[in-house]
Amino acid sequence: MTTHTNDTPAESPPVRRDWLLYAGMGTVGAAAAASSYAALQDLAVRTGWWIQLSWLLPLTVDAYAMTAVRVWLGKSTRNDHARAWAKANAIGAIVLSVAGNAVDHAIAARVIPVGWPLIVAVSAVPPIVLGLLVHMAHLRTLPPMPQTGGGSPATHSGQQSPPPAEEASLPPAPPKPPAAPGTRQPRRRAKSTPKRQELPPGKTDQELIDAARQRMAAGQEPSATWLIKTYGVGTSRAARIRDAALQRTPAAAEPVLALSGAAELESTP
Repeated sequence: MTTHTNDTPAESPPVRRDWLLYAGMGTVGAAAAASSYAALQDLAVRTGWWIQLSWLLPLTVDAYAMTAVRVWLGKSTRNDHARAWAKANAIGAIVLSVAGNAVDHAIAARVIPVGWPLIVAVSAVPPIVLGLLVHMAHLRTLPPMPQTGGGSPATHSGQQSPPPAEEASLPPAPPKPPAAPGTRQPRRRAKSTPKRQELPPGKTDQELIDAARQRMAAGQEPSATWLIKTYGVGTSRAARIRDAALQRTPAAAEPVLALSGAAELESTP
């Protein structure tokens, strides 16, 4: 005989309501609401509100806190941004109520005076609260925000972001056709430059001057460029050798001086 086991977990028994807990919460809530209501109404009177309308200040603050808590914790709020905004406003309403009670008690104890900054701050509470609640109501009407891959909302304003455009797959570029044989131009060969005549070891300036004079005797000019290209000498040395070759030698100058002296003697009476 086989036995079948049921893997379904057993249902937990329903939680019984603790009426004493609810009674305690109700008592504390009523006492806190009454004391806060009285302090805020007294603060309104101290800052110049009419006595007939002074009850509107505590009513505005308490209704603001209750509405924000309702939107924050209510199941009907589908937008996460609206829920976060309501949470921040609920905490702000509680802080505002605590501050109002503290200021009223400080004025009653003559710790702080009633000045114009306090009057302006208390008078600005109703319009500011109205603007915050209108914005909260608008956020609550927005649809739920879609979750992205990381689990974070798509946008911060509650609006659905458009789906990302799919990247179009581009076809691969066709391969380039191979070049036809014979169409490639051959490389140009570098022009062969004549090698410079290397200066043999022991070559002196006088030998170079003699070579330059031999070039002059052949009817050509012994320029510095010719000396540089032919013998590989430096620029300054080539200029010096060229100038020395162009000058007349002492042996060639003596006959010229002798002839000029004889002509002078014949011309004298």
